[in-house]
Amino acid sequence: MKPPVLAGDIGGTKTALALYDHNSILLREKTYSNRLFGSLADIIDDFLSPVQHLPQTACLGVAGPVIENRVNMTNLDWSINGHKLSMTFNFTKVLLVNDLVATAAGVNVLPPESLLTINKGCQLPQKTIAVLAPGTGLGQAFAVTRNNRLHTFPSEGGHSSFAPINQQQIDLLNFMLNKKNHVSVEQVCSGKAIPDLFSFLSLTCSPPAWLTKKLRKSNDQTPRIIQAAVDAVTGGTSCETAVRTVQLFIDILAAEAANLALKTLATGGVYLGGGLPPRIAVFFDKNKFMKIFCRGVYKNLLADIPVQIILNKNTALTGAREIALLL
Repeated sequence: MKPPVLAGDIGGTKTALALYDHNSILLREKTYSNRLFGSLADIIDDFLSPVQHLPQTACLGVAGPVIENRVNMTNLDWSINGHKLSMTFNFTKVLLVNDLVATAAGVNVLPPESLLTINKGCQLPQKTIAVLAPGTGLGQAFAVTRNNRLHTFPSEGGHSSFAPINQQQIDLLNFMLNKKNHVSVEQVCSGKAIPDLFSFLSLTCSPPAWLTKKLRKSNDQTPRIIQAAVDAVTGGTSCETAVRTVQLFIDILAAEAANLALKTLATGGVYLGGGLPPRIAVFFDKNKFMKIFCRGVYKNLLADIPVQIILNKNTALTGAREIALLL
């Protein structure tokens, strides 16, 4: 019997690990809160402790740029070395890839029910796909199909400069420049950006006292702001500031999705991953999103690009599995 493979999705907030056999059947899966562990090795050790038939190979999708099978994570104070992990756990091979590379590899095997269509477009075979994923940060990647094989490529495009598209976003940029020397798109379009968007909008739209009180007591304001916005549009307590925060976030996401589509010529489709889009799916106005997405010289080309939200939270894990099985 061949040993199983270990797949991982290591983000800024949590780590998901899974064991699969060589028929892609899930044997064991567990998600961990990173703040409860000192290192990724500690998490892997805990995950494998009850396992009798241990893996020999692993592919781990990690939130950060991978250089020579090593990565310093972008939004977590962890340094990960694939060679050292191989030595620690007696693996023959540990391959580190950017988490969005893993997501791009996973998109290729997603069933239709794992996708929510924003724009049907006209998907072209053997063409480039692009993935951007607002979670804790804003990951980006792309993939090209050649000779029936998917070739995935990393990107750190989330750290490129934020380009406002209207007066409100120009004001947001100036607001952010009072805090930072450089404003990347990640700093206005990610989970960690939500509190800053909320603060900016609070200058012209005062938040309710009950939410202000909750936010003062919260170590992580993003989930509370998102929940307040979702509740407000699904029959709960009104909260205009939270609603406007999410709407502004989606406007910026639409523009950045178009930027990535143009830079990679992603005529095979643009996929919105990460933890945030599925949580705020109720806010996506398809017509408004595509009006922002389709602009400039190539607006007709952009209108033909499929745009979909990834609903399956394990897409990166699935992609890491697909890569691990080829090691």
